[in-house]
Amino acid sequence: MTSTSNDDDAIVERAKKIPKTLKRRYRMVALDLDGTLLSTKRTVANVQAEYLRGLSEKGFHVCIATGRAATGTYDHAAKLQIPKLPVVCSNGSRGFFWSPSSSISDGNEDDNDNSAPMIEELFHHQVPKEVVQRAIRMANQHGYCIQYYYMDSVYANQKNPTHYKCTTMYTDYTGVRIDHIDDDFQELLEKNHLPSKLLLLFDDKDGTKARQVANEEFDPTEATIVKGYCSWFMEILNATSNKGVGLRRMCHQLEIPLDQVIAIGDGCNDLEFLQMAGLGVAVKNAEPEVKEIADINLDFTNDDHGPMRILQELEEKGELAFQ
Repeated sequence: MTSTSNDDDAIVERAKKIPKTLKRRYRMVALDLDGTLLSTKRTVANVQAEYLRGLSEKGFHVCIATGRAATGTYDHAAKLQIPKLPVVCSNGSRGFFWSPSSSISDGNEDDNDNSAPMIEELFHHQVPKEVVQRAIRMANQHGYCIQYYYMDSVYANQKNPTHYKCTTMYTDYTGVRIDHIDDDFQELLEKNHLPSKLLLLFDDKDGTKARQVANEEFDPTEATIVKGYCSWFMEILNATSNKGVGLRRMCHQLEIPLDQVIAIGDGCNDLEFLQMAGLGVAVKNAEPEVKEIADINLDFTNDDHGPMRILQELEEKGELAFQ
């Protein structure tokens, strides 16, 4: 196990209030990124990356599960350097295995060069064309900007300074490159290149109005509407998709029962995710709705290395299964 500093030891001491879990041996942890595994500086701490890599080397499964698009996960997957890392992205709409490129794994390139990861696609549930077309009309009517996620590309139809401000904020937040498009995605639609998700961006402090508009436009049987991690965007997904369903799809691929999975998260898009897993864990900085349904509420945050702390606790109790 990775050694900790005195400060880290103090964090562990503050975590002693973690309630005892049922005696069960878990085979996998599924980790949300923003607000959970990532610090407020939006990076994976070295100590957590080393610990998670060590668990993987011992045969314990580590999975990323995020609302981000695939390209927004690559830098963090590269930090973990876990071969065939399971990734659920776009809030459960897409799943794949990530592996370092051969040049990285052979040690011939800098460890941070993840320009050519190897991706093995597992599932991809796209937004139906009719829903995309209605979302475009709705966005134009209310002045929202749309980001369109197709495979590893992200397109946006910025039409005014507010739109450009929003997409710039999103790029600054995630590091994802946005390609401008003029035709409201008509060429993509004509080619049937349907998105894994749509992101609506708006100049709306709390997003309440935009979410109300979207929920009035789409019935739950037509699309899944997800409150964004930040208040100035929200997502439109295939009606069959959410992070809990994405986790279930990934577990089916790995042949791991859901009751042998730990899910750790913080945001409203993690609700189904935590409920689907055998053990749902909320970090201290989680939304109140998430804490309400979690099996365990931690006394430490993402900046306190929350995911590592609970995994260390469970490992010490003998509740992690190694192959």
